[in-house]
Amino acid sequence: MEIDLELASGQEGRLNAPMDIRNDDNERNEVGNEIVGGGDGVDFNAVNDNKSGINSYMPQNGMEFETKESAYSFYREYARLVGFGITIKASRRSKKSGKFIDIKIACSRFGSKRPSSTAISPRACPKTDCKASMHIKKYPEGKWFVFSFVEEHNHEICPDDFYNAVRGKKNQSTNVVCQKKGLQLALDERDVRFLLDCFMQMQAEAPGFYHVIDFDKDARMRNVFWVDSKGRRDYVHFSDVVFFDTHYIRSKCNVPFVPVIGVNHHFQFILLGCALIGDETLSTFIWLMRTWLRAVSGRSPKVIITDNDKSLVEATSEVFPDAFHCFCPWHVFRDVGPNLSQKLTEFEVFVTKLKKCVYGSWTKEEFEKRWQKMVNKFDVTDNKWIQSLYEDRRKWIPTFMRNVFLGGFCTVERSQSVASYFDKYLQKGTTIEVFIDHYKLFLHESCEAEAKAQIKDQHAPPALISHSPFEKQMSKLYTHAIYKKFQAEVSGIVACTVGKEGEDERTIAYRVVDLERKQCFTVSWNKRKYDICCLCHLFEYSGFLCRHALSVLQLSGISTIPSNYILKRWTQKAKMRDTAHQASINTNFRIERLNDLCKLAIELGEEGSLSGKLIELHVML
Repeated sequence: MEIDLELASGQEGRLNAPMDIRNDDNERNEVGNEIVGGGDGVDFNAVNDNKSGINSYMPQNGMEFETKESAYSFYREYARLVGFGITIKASRRSKKSGKFIDIKIACSRFGSKRPSSTAISPRACPKTDCKASMHIKKYPEGKWFVFSFVEEHNHEICPDDFYNAVRGKKNQSTNVVCQKKGLQLALDERDVRFLLDCFMQMQAEAPGFYHVIDFDKDARMRNVFWVDSKGRRDYVHFSDVVFFDTHYIRSKCNVPFVPVIGVNHHFQFILLGCALIGDETLSTFIWLMRTWLRAVSGRSPKVIITDNDKSLVEATSEVFPDAFHCFCPWHVFRDVGPNLSQKLTEFEVFVTKLKKCVYGSWTKEEFEKRWQKMVNKFDVTDNKWIQSLYEDRRKWIPTFMRNVFLGGFCTVERSQSVASYFDKYLQKGTTIEVFIDHYKLFLHESCEAEAKAQIKDQHAPPALISHSPFEKQMSKLYTHAIYKKFQAEVSGIVACTVGKEGEDERTIAYRVVDLERKQCFTVSWNKRKYDICCLCHLFEYSGFLCRHALSVLQLSGISTIPSNYILKRWTQKAKMRDTAHQASINTNFRIERLNDLCKLAIELGEEGSLSGKLIELHVML
């Protein structure tokens, strides 16, 4: 008797091996499968044959899953790779709870041959009493595990069996040809094989490499995600601001690439993850964000930056409910032309006014006045796109984000922004093979750039340009890149005049006139708490004090910058952690070291098996 397993979306499974099978997309109306390679857990790729993708996904006794759906999806993908159909041979429910506790998934050729009158179709898989199967059971605490696995089949492997089984369950004709969609339009079969081979190679070279392949209900690649070990380690130190860049999707590149980007203490953009996605739907973005979050141990960033796309907004809210979500300004200004150029006779003048309104307003009240004046002058008050920008003003207007640290990500010019990060590595016509070569080149060049910056910090002290004690203090702490930015603020002190504006029991308010910028700024200073705040909010926005705050400190007789205004993430010791935190990091990466040791043990075992002398030598070692 064949019993259909109740597969439900919205579930996820965890495997105590370097691959996960996940099916946690609540937005999909179809069952999808994922294969996750790399990451934490014992590396069964070392135990099996690293040269074989099939063996890399072979079930092992004792493997654990969070749900029965995850276990089924895992065996289903293994069957697809090998080339046989599967079905539920038997299952058992608990008498107390009524829930499944025991399931046997078998090759579709199990059992004896049916009479011809009961055949599903003329091409249905003939029964050969095949014993190949995976038997799973449920622990009392809720997880599922592989109780037994039988690999051998008593018939010739026929890849059509898998697809016939899938079509049979759907009561569809075996002659139906699946139309290409999503990622299949960008990657052909050869591209997919190339990509999978690259992942296998990367994982073999570095156990910390983590990748996820998302399959649709017809076992076709839907989305792909990966991140190398350096990206995962970097995120431990720089998890405050993360950018999901969909520029290359919007630009209709051949390779639908979405990089996940952070910034390190040298003000260099770092790659925290990569994805190739098949569409721009809400469900896909939720899958991408959840997958990335799992790859970095579930630690959510403080700030998420994305394009101003409705699906991205909803996905971010779903996956990162506690993070501050904002838009990249360049993305916003990029869309001004397509939305308004045909409707405005003075389009260039409008863009100039918009930039002045956005970047020249130091208070919310000032912004509101300028915005209303601008939309009235150009008669765009009723324009839906303009209305949406205004409604989302807290996500992209600097005045409304002055207390949000953005790590220097958000600029209005593309050439200065993170949006141009991969431009020299990826163009519209780039093929997947060329892209992977460029990706590897980028990793090499970025590692080299970081190493050079590190050496410069350690062996080439920056030159001082003034007698300011602030400059001397920070020259020993900041990295060269950040120090150069801070130095510009120190040199700007001479262009500032300071006057007391008011005072109460706790705080003194100063009026700072910035002659260079032709602006006046209010700076409040609480000497008792060493708390200072400027209207420009440069510290909150970029992480170092502005010339206006420095001018007030100098006038107040303060010769050193208070420690609470020195962000460690911008210092040369950004990657040094306290003992307790380092112990936590060591625990997170202990399994990765275990993976390395397991592989070495296998290699030594293979060598030792060749002769008795080698066995004796290894034992002595």
